[in-house]
Amino acid sequence: MLQKTKRIFSLCRLRPFDTSTSEGRSNERFRRAALTTVSAGGARAISLLAALISVPLTFRYLGPERYGIWMVLISIISVMGFADLGIGNGLINTISEAYGKDDHALAKEHLTSAFVMLLSVAVVLAVAGVVVYPFVPWLRLFNVSTWSVAVEGARAFLVLYSWFVISIPLGVVARVQAGLQQGYLPQIIGAFGSISTLLALLVVIALHGNLAWLVFASTFGAVVGTLVNGWLLFREHPWLVPSLHAFRQDSAKKVLRLGLMFFVLQCAVAVGYTSDNIVIAQILGAAAVASYAVPQKLFSFVGMLVGMGITPLWPAYGEALARGDVAWVRRVFLGSLWLTLAISVPLCTLLALAGPWILKVAVGKSLEAPILLLVVLGLWGVVSSVSAPIAMLLNGAGAIKAQTLIAVIASLTNLAVSVFLTRRFGVIGVCSGSIITQILIVFPGCSLVIKSLFRNFTNAIIDDSLSQRTLQSVTE
Repeated sequence: MLQKTKRIFSLCRLRPFDTSTSEGRSNERFRRAALTTVSAGGARAISLLAALISVPLTFRYLGPERYGIWMVLISIISVMGFADLGIGNGLINTISEAYGKDDHALAKEHLTSAFVMLLSVAVVLAVAGVVVYPFVPWLRLFNVSTWSVAVEGARAFLVLYSWFVISIPLGVVARVQAGLQQGYLPQIIGAFGSISTLLALLVVIALHGNLAWLVFASTFGAVVGTLVNGWLLFREHPWLVPSLHAFRQDSAKKVLRLGLMFFVLQCAVAVGYTSDNIVIAQILGAAAVASYAVPQKLFSFVGMLVGMGITPLWPAYGEALARGDVAWVRRVFLGSLWLTLAISVPLCTLLALAGPWILKVAVGKSLEAPILLLVVLGLWGVVSSVSAPIAMLLNGAGAIKAQTLIAVIASLTNLAVSVFLTRRFGVIGVCSGSIITQILIVFPGCSLVIKSLFRNFTNAIIDDSLSQRTLQSVTE
């Protein structure tokens, strides 16, 4: 145990390992994953602290009506988050594969092709925005009392939408960094961006700026962070700078095909696993939503914590499989499963037991969560956490088609089962439906896919080895 602890701490260093050996590459993957996890935790903490300071300030400055408009604008842009058609996620896979093959030209082709496609998407959205903007009934959309407030909200939307459109092609920077297992860089820069945004908001408030300027200030840190990230990426990897002659139709098709499968996968998950509140509202009424949604927030913390530690393995798996290091992938995958259980089981148990007290302190006596609901949410916290390392392996291996098929079947089944159980057992039913679907459909289906993946990759390595030996004997 002591030796394992020492080894873990030895990996947490800024200096890279020698990647000329198998052990060195393994250590370097762990080092980058550890840096990404730590930086993600720090960035989340700084972002939360900045929000705790900025939210009360902006709410008091804007007032309920204009602050509500701002939240509506953020919700609209959030709904449009799928606008990149999953191309960004497809780029992570293709870059990690090219990185594993040490193929700089291929990486540049994938980056350029993805950038051109995302730039095209941005142009279409920009034109659509220009055409639709004058015809939007802003007064009715925001449901405000005066036209002047609606106009202010419309101008703020224009600022936020402009940044959203520009960020679509510029998003390739963070995706490429993730594919190169340098996800810690955007996290670190993002932390400084949160501080910059807070300072910009304070300046706008001090100068008595309107809502549009406040929205611009809220995007300031992201704008600066993206520019700094781009400079860091292309300074370290100048061979990645996009150029028109590097665009390849086959690369574009590959990235787009992967991206669209990611897009369908994300939609399926959104429909099946983020619609709990809608199901409860439709069956039990809106008043019943709070009794489920508030306790559920407690257990979502566990998934967030596991995700920060597991997500960096996605590009690491892709790079390792491209090099044929199947044994490393198998070992790390099994280890990530055990680590996830070691984290999620105690935390979810603790939250289930201490949940009544935590909720009483947080929201008072106005909301009471039955202990059975907390137990079911705790079980779901463990089940959903275990899903994370499975998804990262399948993402890294490029098994998106099989994962999407399983997700579509599971999501539709989950929706039906959740509706049935909610009618029978109340709010407990909606979470129980997710657990049942995950255990009976997702886990068995993914297990079969993973076994097939490891078998195919192992056979491919054996075939390559035999081919090299045959070629060597013929040469001799």
